[in-house]
Amino acid sequence: MSPFEKVILCDGRVTLYCGDSLELLQAGELNFDAIVSDPPYGIGFQHNGCGKNKRMPACARTEKIHGDDVPFDPAPWTAACGDKKSIVLFGADHYKTRLPEGGRFICWDKSCGQGPAASFSDAEFAWTNRRNPRSIFRHFWAGALRADDGFDSKTAKRAHVSQKPVNLMAWCIEHARIGLDKVVLDPFMGSGSTGVAALMSGRKFVGVEIDPAHFEVARQRIEKAWAMMRTEGAVA
Repeated sequence: MSPFEKVILCDGRVTLYCGDSLELLQAGELNFDAIVSDPPYGIGFQHNGCGKNKRMPACARTEKIHGDDVPFDPAPWTAACGDKKSIVLFGADHYKTRLPEGGRFICWDKSCGQGPAASFSDAEFAWTNRRNPRSIFRHFWAGALRADDGFDSKTAKRAHVSQKPVNLMAWCIEHARIGLDKVVLDPFMGSGSTGVAALMSGRKFVGVEIDPAHFEVARQRIEKAWAMMRTEGAVA
């Protein structure tokens, strides 16, 4: 297995790895109760109208994401969860033919989308193995997200090209019925939104990021959120 860095933060509630998440999974290094993630799925690799694969031109992309130039394979992660562990994967419309039968789609209305039209759509779909997430689809609209996430302000600079709002990931954690004090895994951590959401909602977090720069951003962001929680008395 390739070398990796492991750090434990936030009084032991957060474990972060800088390395290849699939290798860590196969080595049995990752212990978790649920997965909530936004994997690399197609900013650099898309499908044209004829169903053939094509790479998007560099001018249509804002940032290189590791692994985003090849199709995402959800199989190792859905298999790791099976029927007993919840999983929520964003970008599901880009790899829907490779998802297992069953499960449901979640729609996120991102009417405040940013960036080139070729890279960002007005809605995004996630897939979950939860059998009945109807309430997620019915209530989950952009109006439920707060502007202070640092995402839906058109002038806000995001730490990662596909960064998701913290409130979005927290909402997914709640509606995936992940119990309090359980461990949420994000194998494609990016800038750490899922980690912040997990901490704020009373869960533990395991995050993996292969890019050292994004790993450092996520680490600092999670530590900052934890420090704020302690200052506000939100930590026992």
